[in-house]
Amino acid sequence: MKNIVGSIVEKENFFGREKEINRAWELLENGNSLILAAPRRVGKSSFAKKMKDKAEIEGWKGYYIDLEKSKTETDFIKRFLTVLKGEKWFEKFKVDNFKVSVPYVSFDISKNEDICQKIEQALPYSEDTLIVIDELTIFLDNLHEDNKKNDLDNVEFVLNWLRGLRQVSGNKIRWIFCSSIGIENFASAHNLSYTLNDVTSFAIDELKGNEPTLFIKELAESKKLTFQDDVIQYLLNKLGWKLPYFIQLLFKEIVDFTESEKEISIDTIDKAYAHTISKNSIHFNTWFERLNEYKEDKQYALILLKELSRMKAGKSRNSLQSLIVEKVLDVDKAEEILNRILFLLDKEGYIMESAGKYTFRSPFLRDFWYNRFVL
Repeated sequence: MKNIVGSIVEKENFFGREKEINRAWELLENGNSLILAAPRRVGKSSFAKKMKDKAEIEGWKGYYIDLEKSKTETDFIKRFLTVLKGEKWFEKFKVDNFKVSVPYVSFDISKNEDICQKIEQALPYSEDTLIVIDELTIFLDNLHEDNKKNDLDNVEFVLNWLRGLRQVSGNKIRWIFCSSIGIENFASAHNLSYTLNDVTSFAIDELKGNEPTLFIKELAESKKLTFQDDVIQYLLNKLGWKLPYFIQLLFKEIVDFTESEKEISIDTIDKAYAHTISKNSIHFNTWFERLNEYKEDKQYALILLKELSRMKAGKSRNSLQSLIVEKVLDVDKAEEILNRILFLLDKEGYIMESAGKYTFRSPFLRDFWYNRFVL
């Protein structure tokens, strides 16, 4: 097993989640399409690709379409068709002067329904098929941002078109949608939730049970290192939130700090941890950069996160609201802002609420935030 940090993990490098895989497959077999609902860095893309692999093992057709770099309707259609090209049924798809393999004139998808209709007619509805669409929300957000009229016509058209593909009678095509930006949050914010009301939300989170321990042991074996059980538990307690990404990240640093020792000590873990959460660390930059998407709310999110990084025990809702009131000088407006930000920060894995207090979900992220923005 390779220790892959930050990138999609596939094949033999994917670890665990057997319970979630079996449940997701049961839902797909029963005719459901899925939205992978999870905070950042939980491993949605890796899980989605694992489901594609399982579909192929079970005799289904499987396709993975990544829309991260798609900024226009043209990009979307090109990526969609490029992935599906080559199948026998694809030969039924004909568009005058349209070629996937070469550049072509851009078009407005909502004004070129003929292309979309031809795709609808060509898809293999009678064959067991899984189509994974990754980074859908990033594409939709780009589509909205680039729209000079600042309306949602094209975004709504794409979501409705995909909904139409899912609702063809006798359809055996199943879909998995995922994105580093929450799809359901995006749809709700733009009053488009109805376009997803036929898709099942499927939650994935940290590794459960003995999976974190077994994962560390497999990683250790790959580097010919030894972790005693109490040392593994110490490492997991340091992380708190047992995401594969966090385990892989800290393990990488541990390996870098290991010289001649073969048995990892608590002291080595402490040194690796301290280095990873230092204010100059680049490993958590995406968490900070993601807040740019909050636009005018970014300043308030930073205020809350800075305060919560100081308070390991967490803070009450009223205490957090008072911080916003100090800035906006309006209690009702502060409450509205707080509601919006707490919802987003919770859904995206920054914070959680427990026993009436809000805290960082991950001590790992909290300690970095404190070093970067408080010290």
